Amino acid sequence: MLSDNIKRLRSAAGLSQEELAAKLHVVRQTVSKWEKGLSVPDADMLIALAEALDSSPAELLGAAEEEGGSPVRADELAGRLAELNSKLAEQLEKNRRLRRILSIAAVAAACLVLLVQLLPRLHGFFISLYLSRAASGVIGGADGPTAIYVSSAGPNWPMLVIFSALLILGILGLFRTRKR
Repeated sequence: MLSDNIKRLRSAAGLSQEELAAKLHVVRQTVSKWEKGLSVPDADMLIALAEALDSSPAELLGAAEEEGGSPVRADELAGRLAELNSKLAEQLEKNRRLRRILSIAAVAAACLVLLVQLLPRLHGFFISLYLSRAASGVIGGADGPTAIYVSSAGPNWPMLVIFSALLILGILGLFRTRKR
C-alpha cells in the first residue's frame, strides 16, 4: 500500500526515482526499495517524503484524513509505520528461511550426486589394491581360474562440474542466509 502510493504520487508529480532521491538526500536505490516494498521510510523521512510529493503522511500510508479535514495524529502514523515495519520484517524472515532450506537441499543433492559420480573411480581404486596389476582389466587368464574384471567408464565430467557448481552455490547460500 505504502509502496504503491509512493510510486503513484512520484509519477503524478513527474519525478524520477533519482530526482525524488535528490530532494530527500538519499540514494536512488532507497526510493526503489520503498517502491518495491523492500523497506519503509522512518517517521521523519515519511514526513519529508510527503512534503516532496505534495502530499500528507496519511495519504502515503493509505489513510484518508479524518472528518472535518483534521490530519491523522502523529502517534497513529507511527503506529502504522511500526505495523508496516513488522510485516516487512516477517516477510524478509520467511524469504530468508526459504532460501536457507533451498540452499541446504542444493548442498545435499550436490553431495549425493558427486558421491554417486565418484563411486566408480573409488571402486576401481580399491579393486586395484586387491588384484594384481596384470589381472586388472583383463578378461580371462593363463594362470589359474578365469577371472573377469570389467571396470566402469568413470564419472560423467559435465555432471561433476554442474553439481560442483551447485555445491558451491548452496554453500554460499547457506553463508548468506545465516543469522547475524
